[in-house]
Amino acid sequence: MRRKIVILMMDIMLMVTMLMMSANVFAESLPTYGSDEGIIVFELNSGDIVTMQNESKQMYPASTTKLLTALVAVEHGDLNENITIGDEVYDIDSDSSVADLAAEEVISMRDLLYGLLLPSGNDAANVIAVNVGRKISGNTEATDDESYDAFLAAMNAKAQSLEMTNSHFTNPHGLQDSDHYTTAEDMLKLARAAFSDQTIASITRTKMHELTTNKATHTWYNTNMLLYASFDEFPEDYQTLYGLSGDNPDFNGYANSGKTGTTEEAGSCLVFQAEGNGKKMIGVILNSTEDLLYNEANETINTVIKDYDFITWTQDTDIQNFFKQVKVDNYHVFDGSKLDLRTSEPLITLVRSDETDNYSSKITWDDTKVMGGEDLIALKEDIDEGEQVGQIEIYNDDNLVESAPLYANNKMAMRSFIDYPIIYWYVTIVLILLLLAIGRIAFVHFMRKNNIRYKKIKIKSTSDQSQTRKGSSKQTSARRRQSSGSSKRSASQPNSSRRKNSNDKRNGQNR
Repeated sequence: MRRKIVILMMDIMLMVTMLMMSANVFAESLPTYGSDEGIIVFELNSGDIVTMQNESKQMYPASTTKLLTALVAVEHGDLNENITIGDEVYDIDSDSSVADLAAEEVISMRDLLYGLLLPSGNDAANVIAVNVGRKISGNTEATDDESYDAFLAAMNAKAQSLEMTNSHFTNPHGLQDSDHYTTAEDMLKLARAAFSDQTIASITRTKMHELTTNKATHTWYNTNMLLYASFDEFPEDYQTLYGLSGDNPDFNGYANSGKTGTTEEAGSCLVFQAEGNGKKMIGVILNSTEDLLYNEANETINTVIKDYDFITWTQDTDIQNFFKQVKVDNYHVFDGSKLDLRTSEPLITLVRSDETDNYSSKITWDDTKVMGGEDLIALKEDIDEGEQVGQIEIYNDDNLVESAPLYANNKMAMRSFIDYPIIYWYVTIVLILLLLAIGRIAFVHFMRKNNIRYKKIKIKSTSDQSQTRKGSSKQTSARRRQSSGSSKRSASQPNSSRRKNSNDKRNGQNR
């Protein structure tokens, strides 16, 4: 019995251990890239670089160059303009990838971009460079070479405007030239701009484009193998030529855009975009090998999309990019007691799903303006709305991952002398009552000391006033009656006197 219990306990402990380790066991990892490869992987919603390697080392871009060619063409050309192809279409190496264009063929600028980006046509790159370059030069009579040079100047100017400071381009297609170079870091900047353009994004997401010109019918397939679930999407002769059949092992359902490039000196290159589970990413792989390129791209995409999560540090409430609210110890009474903090942009960190608990935030205050901790601060000077008061720092354990400036969302003045009576109103009331009491005592003492009498003033009530008015009314009525009686008596006295005199005269006559 005891043996069964011991075995049961061991089984339980083993199950618990497996559960605790399961997150790490089943979570995919980013691939181990070749040591000579240039790598950078960027997530757009968070603005975070997931991984990078040799990101600033100069390398050859091969046909990924064509993303810059397309960007300049969209910026300076007319997509609806019909172009008559000239002899520039043949000015390429014999082993070039082509769109099979021909001289005297009439094609729109939009279709030229499909020929540039899908089959990676070097012939299309030359046609675009000469015709758009002529527009850039402003000289309709410019030679092909002059127009070509004007386009190259525009390419390098565009690269500089994108802050591609370690890049230089000597052709529009990416064929090998020792002075034609870039870095993974710079290609990320180019990819962000190119994939943000609606025309380029739409074309690079297209698997097949078909058109008929005055010379030929063209069917172009995208060279980005991440887009095809099955090789059956290609024509039979293409499958037979390259020995392809069935499902495509390089397919990735999250991938939606990209550009390939390959030369002996540049190796196998891929700039790609993928989206899923709320994540949107761009990856750059330079100087890989043909057998590793798509495996690396697939592992990178699947890991970021499936095994990474966001930690959102700011929220959009009634305040955009709100971070938190802190209490102010020495606040001005009319400004409130709390300071709202915000960032200028959303602050989101992309982290591995099994590492979210390792991340934390910390506020570093501008000590010329604010002092204190995370939740309670004291002002050293008045703060205006929109003024930077510090920065938020994001840590993975003790390692600083990223930081962003923190701004005051509301005005906050320091406490002044007039604030204290309002803040401590109960003390103010007690002091006022105390002063009144002391004044009363002093007044009474003064009156007694100087033997001064004072009469208390009695304020009659409303009822007393009414009774007084009634009494006065009665007295007035009585006086009026007395006056009336006196008048009547005065009027009757003369008649009595006349009667008496008349009687006296009669009595005299009788005598």
